[in-house]
Amino acid sequence: MVNGDFAKLTRKHGIKISAGMACTVEEIGLAVGEKVGHGSIKSLARMNSAVVIFLDQVEKVNCVVETGVTVREFFVQVHPLMLPATKVTLSNVPPFITDEFLSRELSRHGKLVSPMKKMLSGYDPEARPAYVSSGLRLSDVAPGGSGRRSFDTLGRT
Repeated sequence: MVNGDFAKLTRKHGIKISAGMACTVEEIGLAVGEKVGHGSIKSLARMNSAVVIFLDQVEKVNCVVETGVTVREFFVQVHPLMLPATKVTLSNVPPFITDEFLSRELSRHGKLVSPMKKMLSGYDPEARPAYVSSGLRLSDVAPGGSGRRSFDTLGRT
């Protein structure tokens, strides 16, 4: 049975700290507690050489991510568990438009955080290759985290 406090937590409430030195979970928890208040920490655990901490409010997560923490007099960067990435799917892209062109144009709208993956849509082994349409899928991070895109340069909105 999940406690009522934990049932409300999502990945937006979580942070990940990967200290470049050997630190205990307690040391990192104390450093985060000094920033946001020790009562704000709902859960902390070591996972894959990093410490994952869940806080009670998303605003406190943003505060810790922006400022970082100091552990043993060393600054340690804090990462959110939830990255504001948007999956983008482009379909019916003509073959003469290069991947480099698409990357350059999409980079104007945010940072690309995944490689392009080409996929065939409606693939039929009996079909002629000239009639098979293709597309690509990638993820990017919007400036300001708005999640809204307009790709006028590609002829689509």
